[in-house]
Amino acid sequence: MRQLVRFWKEYPHRYRKWYGLGLICLILTNVLTVSIPTFIQYAIDGIATPTPGAMSPVQWSLVIFLAGFCIIVVRTLSRTLFFNPGRVVEFRVKSDIFSKLLNQPRAYFDSTQTGDLISRGTNDANAMRALIGFGSLQLFNVSFIVILTTGRMLQLSVPLALYCVVPLFLGALVMRWAVIKLWDYQAALLAQLSVLSERILESYSGVSLIQAFNANGGAQQRFSFENDTLLEISEKMLSIRTWLLPVVGIAGQVCVVVVLFFGGQSVINGQLTVGELTAFLTYITVLSGGLRSLGFLIGAFQRGQVALGRIYELLDNPINRPTGQAQPPRPSEQGHSLSVQNLSFSYPDTDIRALKNMSFELDAGQTLGIFGATGSGKSTLLKVLSRVYDPGPNQVFLSGADITQLSVESYWSAVALVPQEPFLFSRSLRQNIALASDGVSLNEQRLEDALRDAALSDEVASFPDGLETIVGERGVTVSGGQRQRTALARAFYRPFELIILDDVMSAVDHATESMLIDAVYRRTQGQTAILVSHRLSVLTHADHIIVLEDGAIVDRGTHEELCSRDGVYRRAWTLQNQSELSESESHDG
Repeated sequence: MRQLVRFWKEYPHRYRKWYGLGLICLILTNVLTVSIPTFIQYAIDGIATPTPGAMSPVQWSLVIFLAGFCIIVVRTLSRTLFFNPGRVVEFRVKSDIFSKLLNQPRAYFDSTQTGDLISRGTNDANAMRALIGFGSLQLFNVSFIVILTTGRMLQLSVPLALYCVVPLFLGALVMRWAVIKLWDYQAALLAQLSVLSERILESYSGVSLIQAFNANGGAQQRFSFENDTLLEISEKMLSIRTWLLPVVGIAGQVCVVVVLFFGGQSVINGQLTVGELTAFLTYITVLSGGLRSLGFLIGAFQRGQVALGRIYELLDNPINRPTGQAQPPRPSEQGHSLSVQNLSFSYPDTDIRALKNMSFELDAGQTLGIFGATGSGKSTLLKVLSRVYDPGPNQVFLSGADITQLSVESYWSAVALVPQEPFLFSRSLRQNIALASDGVSLNEQRLEDALRDAALSDEVASFPDGLETIVGERGVTVSGGQRQRTALARAFYRPFELIILDDVMSAVDHATESMLIDAVYRRTQGQTAILVSHRLSVLTHADHIIVLEDGAIVDRGTHEELCSRDGVYRRAWTLQNQSELSESESHDG
């Protein structure tokens, strides 16, 4: 209940005027609905015992018709006034969920299934909307129906009303048991929907791999298992709704039989008129309809209550990153300096140290090269330096300021990162490159310069749609080299004070690599840069180079210094030169 009160204050409360007007329309709807049986009573009694000066049965028929028309109007208004705020609240909740997720650190997504997040933002949000729209409408509707019809039934005949209590009470007991069972199944259903969403998303993301390994059967089997589990839960819920919830309706029919038996005797004895008995039977029909709606209300309430819990689990999840709000220091004319002191790092929920006691200094305007074998910690180091993962306090300093004390948004504004596996959105090339732009202040000259320096101008010009070419989900319609260069152009387009490039030339040929190397070093003049590459030709002009192995720095120096002594770097440089020479001789031959 506390959760519902909190939800009301945070979201629907601002639309209380809508709900107030809807409530007035709903009261009018039920008053008119309960009045019609009385009008029917007067019409029938007018036929049986005409009274001089009273309204004729035909006139009462016109009144009934007019009341029915008014019910249509006010009922439509009540539904509009209850349902529209639900749509707006759904929009706000989904926006809050999206905003919350955008600010969560990478570690949160490492331990959370994407399918579960999607399910909470869609299935649970829809259930929440049904709760505050349809659920709140039915709550008031059923309450008014029960109060008004019960009152009128007691006015007509207290004994007949009491006779109806027994079957309705028994029906309520059965419904209470059904509600308890449905609550458990509802929570299991939403949880299983999350699991199934994750399975579907996982299969679609890896569909090429599944097809390549002819693993369609296994993927289908895993999907079928989760789908069958969902079906089993749904069937259990359906059986309860089919066999138990209609008990209230059956109880209402039993009441009709009871009223006909005892009420008929009252009519014979002159204690009731035919019109009053007809009105009583009509009230039972109206009451039974309201109580049947109670089953739908319970379903909407249960699903919405469970969904609210899951949504608030997501919204209340803390953003576990340093809370520093300081702005980065103003860079010097040469850019920012970078200091790393005894940096160690382990990925969340693991005890394996990916980085071990790293220390190095990078003066403003200098370029740092990083080399190491696969798994040596290069990409992890860049993720920490770019605050994809946050380091510990007093380990990484930007121009003397501890980066954990800086606002993460302002830090990201100063840093341009090109990851090893670039991500492209299913949009145009223009939108992908100008990702940080607001879409209005797009600088075409800067865009052209970024394309040229990323060696993409000629290829983009050859595309039929040019910069408006849609690259497809994750950039599937362009080659690996084009994806890397598009990501590089994205970094070149935005202003930066520190640029971090993670092996961005691994998928390009040597001719393109030479152009990109020149562009990178030209772009980073007067700026601080960090380059990771397996190709040592990329690092030859770096001011400093560190060599990583098993998460630790095992060697450091300039290119010439590292090549002058035996070590991993010199052996790799020799092998790469021999490989390039062999390729050149083969091509000449």
